[in-house]
Amino acid sequence: MRNIFDQYSQAENRLTHALVSALGEDAILLRKFVKWATGAAPRKNLHIVEQQLPGEYEMSEDDYEQAGLPDAWIHDDDEWSLLVESKVAATLSLDQLKRHYRTAQKRGFSEVTVLAIDISNPKGKLPDYVIFRTWREIYGWLSDQAVWSEWAVRTLRYMEVAERKWAASGYLKEGTLTEFSGIHFDDDNPYNYHEAKRLIRLIMDELRQHPDLSGFINSRVSGRGAITGKGGEAVWDYVRFRGLDQKLEHTKVPHLSLVIDRREIRVFINAPNSMQGRFRRPVVDLGEDDFFEVMSHVNKNLLRVARDVTGAYPYASMTQRRFASQRAKASVDGAMSFDLRTAFPGGKMQKIKVQDQWLRALYSLITEKNSNLGWAVGMAFPYDKCAKTRKPIILDALANSWLACRPLLDEMLKK
Repeated sequence: MRNIFDQYSQAENRLTHALVSALGEDAILLRKFVKWATGAAPRKNLHIVEQQLPGEYEMSEDDYEQAGLPDAWIHDDDEWSLLVESKVAATLSLDQLKRHYRTAQKRGFSEVTVLAIDISNPKGKLPDYVIFRTWREIYGWLSDQAVWSEWAVRTLRYMEVAERKWAASGYLKEGTLTEFSGIHFDDDNPYNYHEAKRLIRLIMDELRQHPDLSGFINSRVSGRGAITGKGGEAVWDYVRFRGLDQKLEHTKVPHLSLVIDRREIRVFINAPNSMQGRFRRPVVDLGEDDFFEVMSHVNKNLLRVARDVTGAYPYASMTQRRFASQRAKASVDGAMSFDLRTAFPGGKMQKIKVQDQWLRALYSLITEKNSNLGWAVGMAFPYDKCAKTRKPIILDALANSWLACRPLLDEMLKK
């Protein structure tokens, strides 16, 4: 098999080489991969070769491309074989899969299966001898093996790095190689912009498809055109509510935002500075007492989510900021952020002391707005206190936190 240090020039081939190298170095991982990919018990004495025919010399990358060989060939040196054809930017070719299948038959293999790998599912029907897996599925499978296989861990890290680089360069135009497996920022692995950018892309893709958010958000409308913030402390993205005029800029309407920063991940309903007055007026018209009542419902909803996520806390914030230009970093003229539990008695179990002037100040700023003020209400999940941020299950808490803010949204949308 090709030496692990001998890399390829094409990005697609390098990804396959990473996977094949791991399988070639770890015999147990190889057997488990075959069982997972095919659903059948693997044969004994498995062998794996890369971009070459069993029993023949390894070709150069150019010769291999011209010969049209499968990317990898797993076989038992008898009658069984599994051929691997992988794609990232290119499209799977049915004719190519057929050629691989016939090549194996001509070489005396009577039990032949072709494993096709790509970013997204193929559009047409594949032959019965073809099994399809996405790179995301392979990443998920490798994540399960990472608890015992160092080679699985190495492949996972390579896939994450490749995804970041390819997305930045435009090579990976749609879809992902990886899937969300938690946020792992801590003292040993501090916040990194490129990793945060990869994570927010995965999280937002998952949340747009989350069943609990169906009917609440417009999953067909994308958020930010490009995730930026390389020199900053955080990355952010947003989703739009279903039913609002989608032609309006997101800064003109209330929307749901998600922020990943150095300390925590936050999800919240966002009332931007430029939000149209028809969404602000219903909140002002509530009066302070009814505003407190609505926020009490939101607080209770968020606390129900927090019961399952130790360390999470509901919060509200307001910021006055200005920009020298459209691309300039904001100058913050004033900011306030507070734990929403400060506004409401929570019984003997609540350790937060009540200081409802924080919420009164927020309402006062909303009603007497005469500057560039934006405000938010939602949930924060600090990495060092919320162990569940390190697991995919945090996605449910993020979705439910957005839903918990619905009483406030209902008031904002009143006509």
